[in-house]
Amino acid sequence: MIVIAAVFIITLLIGVPIALVLGLSGMTHMLVMSPDMLIALPQKLFTSASNYSLLAIPLFLLAGELMGLSGDVDRLCNLARVLIGRVKGSLCYATVLLGAMLGASLGSANAEAALLGSVMYPNLKKDGYGEVFSAGLIGATSIIGPMIPPGLLFVIYACQAGISVRDLFLCGVSVGIYLAIALFAVIFFFSRRRDWPVGEKPKKGELWHAFVQAIFSLLSPIIALLCIATGVCTATEAAAVLSMCIFLVGMFIYKTINIENLYQCLLKSAVSAAAVLMIGAMGGVFGYTLAFDQIPTKLASFVIGLSDNKYVILLLINLMLLVIGMLMDATPAVIILVPVLLPIIAQYNYNPVHFGVVVCLNLTVGLLTPPVGTCLYTTASATGVEANKLVKSIWPWVGVCVAVLIFVTYCPASVMWLPNLLAKFAA
Repeated sequence: MIVIAAVFIITLLIGVPIALVLGLSGMTHMLVMSPDMLIALPQKLFTSASNYSLLAIPLFLLAGELMGLSGDVDRLCNLARVLIGRVKGSLCYATVLLGAMLGASLGSANAEAALLGSVMYPNLKKDGYGEVFSAGLIGATSIIGPMIPPGLLFVIYACQAGISVRDLFLCGVSVGIYLAIALFAVIFFFSRRRDWPVGEKPKKGELWHAFVQAIFSLLSPIIALLCIATGVCTATEAAAVLSMCIFLVGMFIYKTINIENLYQCLLKSAVSAAAVLMIGAMGGVFGYTLAFDQIPTKLASFVIGLSDNKYVILLLINLMLLVIGMLMDATPAVIILVPVLLPIIAQYNYNPVHFGVVVCLNLTVGLLTPPVGTCLYTTASATGVEANKLVKSIWPWVGVCVAVLIFVTYCPASVMWLPNLLAKFAA
């Protein structure tokens, strides 16, 4: 195992792409165990990438690109501003509300950070909220995106754990709401102590007009989620429905999508999806070698020997995930860690769906933290604020997100109530 760990750490430190890091580590592990195992390498690459549920990833990525192309961001931004109305610090609240609404179609923290940085940051800066504070708010808001269905991290976890994507999506609704409330609390705290502007009171009929303008932008993700929740279609089929709805509305109603810009949209989606699926394929090889060598079982036995209290084990796992989230992007972390952690939680009869929410939320919070926090640097790039300044101001936001993580970890009913409720109706 020392050789495999050395290959993994060295290749990661010298900047080798994470997909190749996983592939090289898995191949080295095969060579150490038995060179004959290399025969299985092509087969494992294919089977890891041919999971039907993974097809949801390119389709949801396409939906996010189409949403940006159809102008949904501007309409949702106007609706969020009007909904907040005459409140001190209203633009900050509107930013969080917009982030929650965008999460329903983007499902990616980095994509949301880039969009909010270009759309909301200039207005926040213009209204005097401060460059560093505004950038920190945008970075923190962007992590709501992966929690609101369709969160791509949920799809990857479900494929690795062999559980229902539907249940994870339903749990994610509650987590997204809790994160938004936590960020609202931080904004309220700062608004009491700073001279922030008060938002304008909506004019007569303005709220209704903004709602009508954004109705299709709101309905598309809601329809997709309802299709999943009611069992009408799978998450993969719902992703196709969502993409098609946004495409038809953008082309024939808003008339912002045409053949020319559609080509670039499809190309960008394909490149993004290929990167994720390549990581998944290489991670599948590495996970196969770990399972073949019984590493998860050995690690589970070691952890169980530390404590027989499941709450202590959960604390240790959360601390480990927070550290890993600081050093590694969320997608490869899920692919590597889930096969290792599942045998541990199985020993304590812990719900794998709830555990999936904890893992995904934990690693998503890690996107905000240095030294590797990709969302942090995406925000810095999108807003033009120096990363070292942003690092110093991000900790209050990280703190409230960790508070939500602790609440979700030790209060399973806080996220499981919705899938449990729908299960009762279906029974």
